[in-house]
Amino acid sequence: MSKQGKYAVRISGLGEGDHDYSFELGKKFFDSFAESEVKDGNVQAQVVLEKKHGVMVLHFTLQGDVEVICDRCLEPFRLNIGASQNIFIKTGDNHEEIEDDVVMIGRDEHEIEVGQYLYEFIILALPFQRIHPADDGHSLCNPDMLEKLEAHRTKEKDQKDVTDPRWDVLKRIIEKNK
Repeated sequence: MSKQGKYAVRISGLGEGDHDYSFELGKKFFDSFAESEVKDGNVQAQVVLEKKHGVMVLHFTLQGDVEVICDRCLEPFRLNIGASQNIFIKTGDNHEEIEDDVVMIGRDEHEIEVGQYLYEFIILALPFQRIHPADDGHSLCNPDMLEKLEAHRTKEKDQKDVTDPRWDVLKRIIEKNK
């Protein structure tokens, strides 16, 4: 059962040792994932298949940059990423994910498609908060959007002084029980 995918790693017919594969991941790669939060990128992926008697491990190393949307100003920007991950491969009757880092493949499979893994490792390499980096202490965010955010922030400060009277009763109970 050969997949013949663009991001396939051959696992059968190889001797013991390390077998290197490399992939260049760009816009076409990210476009193939619907609803991807990464729209473009230039990521070099190195995949090493370590094959020993009865044991196979895929070692992934990813390095490059991806285009993401800034959480603050909603403008796209390039973000450097790097990641290293391992996947252990077992052979069995059918293809299934046993654990996060352990995959079982069918005994008759000759290749494993790694495109989904590459994508997931890139997403995992993204920081939780994605904001334009600062250049000499100045934000590279869209200045118009920052101005609008600042105007909104001022309104929030003024409203913080006004409390909901329903909470006053609860505050008194808490203070009384201290």
